[in-house]
Amino acid sequence: MKTRYPLAALIAALALPTFAQGDFPSRRITIVVSASTGGGLDGVARLLSKRMQETWNQPAIVENQGGADGLIATQRVAQSPADGYTMLLTIPSLLLLKHNAKDLSFDPVGSLAPVSELARTPSAISVNGKSGIKTFKELVSYCNSAPTPCTWGSGQQLSYLYGKRTFAVSGIKDSVNVPYKGTGPVVNDLLGGHIAIGITSIAAPLPQHRSGLLRILAVNAEQRSPEAPDVPTFREAGLNVPARGSWYGLFVPRKTPPEVVARIETMLKGLAADPEARQVVQALGAEPVFGSTRDFVAAVEDEQKFLDGLIRQFPLN
Repeated sequence: MKTRYPLAALIAALALPTFAQGDFPSRRITIVVSASTGGGLDGVARLLSKRMQETWNQPAIVENQGGADGLIATQRVAQSPADGYTMLLTIPSLLLLKHNAKDLSFDPVGSLAPVSELARTPSAISVNGKSGIKTFKELVSYCNSAPTPCTWGSGQQLSYLYGKRTFAVSGIKDSVNVPYKGTGPVVNDLLGGHIAIGITSIAAPLPQHRSGLLRILAVNAEQRSPEAPDVPTFREAGLNVPARGSWYGLFVPRKTPPEVVARIETMLKGLAADPEARQVVQALGAEPVFGSTRDFVAAVEDEQKFLDGLIRQFPLN
């Protein structure tokens, strides 16, 4: 089964003539989020809900359907009417479904159309604030002198891959992954001392980092986050991995009319110059984008190639 979303086909679809936008939207919109409440993705969804209601004078609700690495939420939207009233807000885990879900009855990527990259967020390495570990170098020393391998938690297959890539160059001789169903449980067990390390997006541990309950040791970004200026980048911490963040992206069912996609895109691009919207996203430790459909199509294609390469290096099964 082919799950790649050909870039040429997507761009060709975008080149179709724009027809009258009709009365869209004329009723309630549902934003399906591939994560539970709380965290960065949910925070962006709440922002979208508010702005859509203000802009279009129609109700816009958020429906959280976490679990199964986004499969539940993805299927919910992919099988919805292609009219723009049901949207998917997700992360690049979408592009891994073809690898980690067997016997799918639908094509996760091919069933959806990208609309906009809303934000970019770096991954983060965190430890318990009471551990006494203040730098990544100290974490390496701690793990290599510990009587048992250090445990690290990941909330999705995406963070698992990021973690495997990071630990491959970390200098830590041995470690054990503990998989979780979402980043919330990773943070909870990190707070409880049940695991030594958390690999998540920066949004998950950021509030506890600010309070001192957790400590973010490094973020995978070109520059330090304005929301955590005390935290070094991976490169500054001595980790030789590409500085590559994860995106928060909005999708609709594949056959949604181009004029409807264009109207949603126009509303979202307007948020790029909205100070309050930018502030909400930045407070989550993310970088606002609110970009064009064409740019997001290219980003999805690029991310698919990148993740396929990671899976060849670090098989999921």
